[in-house]
Amino acid sequence: MAKFVFKLQPMLNIKKQMEDSIKTKLGEAIQVLEAEKIILEELKNQKKKCMSEVSTKVSGGVTIDKLRNYNAYISFIKQKIINQSERVKSAGQIVDKYREELIEAVKERKMLETLKEKQYSEYLKEEHKKEQKLIDEVISYKESTNKKINR
Repeated sequence: MAKFVFKLQPMLNIKKQMEDSIKTKLGEAIQVLEAEKIILEELKNQKKKCMSEVSTKVSGGVTIDKLRNYNAYISFIKQKIINQSERVKSAGQIVDKYREELIEAVKERKMLETLKEKQYSEYLKEEHKKEQKLIDEVISYKESTNKKINR
């Protein structure tokens, strides 16, 4: 029985490597996204804490200078929150891009694997046909030899 050779095996191997590479990049991008989300949450918590401090200080009495400082700091944190939200959005877009690339790479790999399976199935059918033909020839030969001997 001859060995099955899938002519597109090198391409299939490359597609698998590409898929693995994209999976790695996607994992890294997800980690970055999660880190950016944590930073955003920390900023939001900082803002809440500062707002709470202002409320406490106002009810206890505070100077206008301190209120201005708190207000400037809150504005600063709000701007940082806006910037961080953009970073989260950008990181999310990168994750989405890698997910789409991964979906495409998986489709291409599966397509090649399906082709390989079909070709292997055809190969097995052909080998079975050859085997049957050989068996038939052997049986035919034995029958013809037996007929000659019996005459």
